[in-house]
Amino acid sequence: MRISNSCAVLALSLAACALSARPVEQTLGHDAVAAPSLAELDAATKAAVAAADGARSDPRLQIAAARWLFLAADLRLQRATVAAVEALPKATRKQVLGAADLVSSEDRTAILSLASAGLGYAESAVALEPKDAAARLHVALHLSLVAWANGAARSIVAGYGPKLVQAIDAAIGLDREAEGGAALRLQGRFRSQAPWPYSDLKLARTSLARAVELAGNPVNHLFYGDALAASGDGVAAEQQWRLAAAAKDDVATRWSGAALRELAQQRLATR
Repeated sequence: MRISNSCAVLALSLAACALSARPVEQTLGHDAVAAPSLAELDAATKAAVAAADGARSDPRLQIAAARWLFLAADLRLQRATVAAVEALPKATRKQVLGAADLVSSEDRTAILSLASAGLGYAESAVALEPKDAAARLHVALHLSLVAWANGAARSIVAGYGPKLVQAIDAAIGLDREAEGGAALRLQGRFRSQAPWPYSDLKLARTSLARAVELAGNPVNHLFYGDALAASGDGVAAEQQWRLAAAAKDDVATRWSGAALRELAQQRLATR
């Protein structure tokens, strides 16, 4: 009984310590990162959010707001990860592959703000159009960022693991090829990085191989390389990272492509 009570106290403690998401208005246009591309992206995201707020019954506008918020969050994540590697004196490949865990609390707070808002718009779209593949996809994408921003311990307590699996499966079930295989990419990324019982490197490789076939963009090649590296196939991983470093951007990577190519180069520069 004492052990059970202790576990309950620990769970309540972790839940109470979960990161709170600040209002999205306090993030868009207010981050310390000074870059014209970020300012342009934030302006477009603000416009999409305003349009969605003005038409809560329009699922297309809810999805558009969720999509722009994900792009804004993802750009911050990729740039922050690049910066985390650059801050390491002599980075090893293991450190580079795990650099997302080194992202600062300030950046995590900004990403959580955008992802939490994006999740809300995506869930609104699902409520209006339950069978919309894009709506389901953006629930999964934003949920993955919310879980990442909160960290492993908080995410376990919040039950993000099964929620994310369910959201990814729902998106894949409706359209696995949508947006350059984004749902397959997310499935592969999650299954290659998540701990037991969600880790599944075979599924991760299969999903990411298909995503690369659908869209040879920087992020698909980068994540496929990471999954191959996690499986112990360093030669094949480096091939994918070289493809990532040379890949041209598409709609999915228009904003984050430069950072993703830099992440690929950082991997190739280590052993």
